[in-house]
Amino acid sequence: MKQLLLILALGALLSCNPGDSTKNLPNSYTLEIKDSIQVDYLGKLNVFDYDPESGLYLGIDQNLNHVMLFKEQGGTDHQYDYKNDGPNAITKAISNSFLEGKHTIMDFQNGLIQYDQNGNISHKINIPSEYFLFNYSNFSAYKLGDKYAYIRPERDLSDYSNTSAFNQRIYKSPILEVFDPETGEIYNTMSIPPGTIYEDGNFYHKLFQNVKKSGEKWYLFFLAERKYYVYEEKGNELIYSKTIDLNITDAVDIIGVPIENPELINQQAEPNIFGKIEGLYPLSEHTVVIYTKGVKKEISNRYDPQKTEEWMGFINGIPRYAAILDKNDSLIQKDIQLPQGLLFNGVSNDNDEIIALKNQDYFGEEDKVTFYKLQIKN
Repeated sequence: MKQLLLILALGALLSCNPGDSTKNLPNSYTLEIKDSIQVDYLGKLNVFDYDPESGLYLGIDQNLNHVMLFKEQGGTDHQYDYKNDGPNAITKAISNSFLEGKHTIMDFQNGLIQYDQNGNISHKINIPSEYFLFNYSNFSAYKLGDKYAYIRPERDLSDYSNTSAFNQRIYKSPILEVFDPETGEIYNTMSIPPGTIYEDGNFYHKLFQNVKKSGEKWYLFFLAERKYYVYEEKGNELIYSKTIDLNITDAVDIIGVPIENPELINQQAEPNIFGKIEGLYPLSEHTVVIYTKGVKKEISNRYDPQKTEEWMGFINGIPRYAAILDKNDSLIQKDIQLPQGLLFNGVSNDNDEIIALKNQDYFGEEDKVTFYKLQIKN
């Protein structure tokens, strides 16, 4: 009960926004819960992708390396574990998604690996070896024409011992590597966009770059910003088109540290709970962006990170908001407050429904995992 009261109080406190940037907009959009999917599973399951051809959702319990493929009815017919030995052994799944209708991972050492619905490895796409992946990613790979595009791994570690030089290079390097399975050629594309926060000479964690593909239009956003970037396909390249800044003026900004001393990012005297984008959804008629505004230090300082239950109640109560844009990326409305206790992982289906996890750390443990389906209402 104490935790519930804490969360409700926090939600009310953070929801106070006298400078609401939507009050003068003519539209009144909401994201409403339309339906739900209940999966018979005890554990920390979340959804990572949706395949429109099969109607399957990709669910993964990362604590247990357990995979579940389920449909709208929540059935658990297809489930399996990642293997560390035997014919289906992998090193480590750095990212997960559907690719060509198959559950596909980017393996830490062995390239792209595809599974059948019984958990057997059905195909391996052996990208050139001697690569090092420093970031988890929201997808394994996308098709770029007849080639495969994935988060660029590091292939040159000549300056790895020079922390400053290495981080500066990461912040300036292209986002994606492309592999041609016919020729074995690799090349980089999606150059770092202009005007990012990462140009100012400070360190802001890893990029945690998030890439979404919708037709021939590609979207990119980073951990430390509340804006996204649009790229267009030009032949076999992805060319920067424009920047869309959500201009959330009452959000908390990330605090950087000198790029020569990245370890200081985790040694700040006060928690820096900054606002960030948590999901971007290219729907048929709109683009939806889910974000948080962060928490000002005078509020976060009221809670003790050493008191785990109190601190997690505080963190899980941080409000989330939506911005709705049209297909030309013109803002229609922002600061649309969302129901409390939902976690967004960037997944939507072909009915323009955004999938959100009912957070059991917020609501309490249940014997089923619930995913809500949210839809735009006007």
